[in-house]
Amino acid sequence: MAKIEMITLKDMEIKEVDGEYQQIFSNEKQYPAAITNYGLGLGEKLGLLEGSNLTDLLKIASLEQLMAGGGVNEQALEADDTNTTKYLKGIYIALIGINPKLELSYEEFLQKYHADSITTMKTYARLVMNTLPSTKNKFAEGMEQSTKKK
Repeated sequence: MAKIEMITLKDMEIKEVDGEYQQIFSNEKQYPAAITNYGLGLGEKLGLLEGSNLTDLLKIASLEQLMAGGGVNEQALEADDTNTTKYLKGIYIALIGINPKLELSYEEFLQKYHADSITTMKTYARLVMNTLPSTKNKFAEGMEQSTKKK
């Protein structure tokens, strides 16, 4: 299973405090998130993805440009078009994929997810990268070695 990321959702309202308007957050709760087949299928069904394959999630944003040297490249983040909507789709898919009983529409998710753009892009990159194999599969490598002709 992929590594789990935690996503924080909370309610926000604007209140006047001492003559200035401020964001007030309440009902903060953390949820686990990871890319799953269920989430990919829902992403397609809801029209957030073209298909239900991991490659469709990779198409949402140019992950190659975001990643460099095994981590999120800050220069690539700054060069990105800062349209975080494409990243939010991936985070939502990961959230509902691992929490199938969570009744949260995409619109409700957008109302409750308040991370800044940089955090959103980093979270998206981690979620996707967590699904990709980081090391060679030792079983497959062993099978390949054992079946080679001598």
